Amino acid sequence: MRWTSDPIVPGFEWARIGLPRAQRIAGDPDALLTAGLIRHHPATHPRALLYIHGWSDCFYQAHLADQVESWGMDFYALDLRRYGRNLVDGQRAGWISDLSEYDEEIDAAMSIIRADHEAISLMGHSTGGLIAVLWAARHPNRVKGIILNSPWIDLQGSAMARMIAGPLTRAVTQASAGSVLPIASRDNFARSVRREFGGEWDIPFEKSRDNAFVVRAGWLKAILEGHAQVEQGLGIEVPILTLLSARSDLSATWNESMRGADTVLDVERLAAATIRLGRHLTLVRITGGLHDLVLSAPPVRAMVFAEMRRWVRAYL
Repeated sequence: MRWTSDPIVPGFEWARIGLPRAQRIAGDPDALLTAGLIRHHPATHPRALLYIHGWSDCFYQAHLADQVESWGMDFYALDLRRYGRNLVDGQRAGWISDLSEYDEEIDAAMSIIRADHEAISLMGHSTGGLIAVLWAARHPNRVKGIILNSPWIDLQGSAMARMIAGPLTRAVTQASAGSVLPIASRDNFARSVRREFGGEWDIPFEKSRDNAFVVRAGWLKAILEGHAQVEQGLGIEVPILTLLSARSDLSATWNESMRGADTVLDVERLAAATIRLGRHLTLVRITGGLHDLVLSAPPVRAMVFAEMRRWVRAYL
């Protein structure tokens, strides 16, 4: 594979991972589906950590890599197929029909990293957290530990909404897995972090490809099937750290207090679901935390990184 200068994060490198077994769909452009592996520099430490992003996301949090490296671990990030650096115009952004299909790029990334490292750990944010724990359950003892940043391991919303989501999505999927669900679009999280709205961060275009990411029935079905597996219990043996905001605010209308809350997921449901991941669990709630905790205000993310560092030193 060939490492080149990263197009998003200055000072980083990335390489394409070909996915010859990846499922193609009607209307896909002819370009080969790929994943992208990002690193800060060639291997320096015997240990490494692989980060998996969330929905409509990609890796751009350079300060996260700096923190991981300060723990004595080399940092790698994976841009999944149809996301970020790999998303080609005309592709169905973020599409997957079964989360286990991501095994192809995760396995490939693990093989590349393992060639230069004695031990690897995983970190996942939001949907990436769900993907990470499902992969770890299917691949026991392949990693030393897992760090979860607001993992989407249960469905948000009212009990009634959760009850009808599965049957409704299955009904729509029977007609067309690619059907776009009529879900109101609001992104209070983006407003809380983007510099143009008073936040701290310049968000790369590749993160969300304006208007490219829509919720399709087949994709939501895959997510709900992942949630069902978590509900049954995953039995992961390695230590897991789950970090969540202390509160959620899922209101439709923006308010300034959203700059200190998870505006995407229901953190109480995520906290309750955490006990079904495995046998060795640490749960930390972060006052003032955003959905992506490492993008929270400086004193809050300092607390996030301190908790991660303490856990890494204790268990890894």
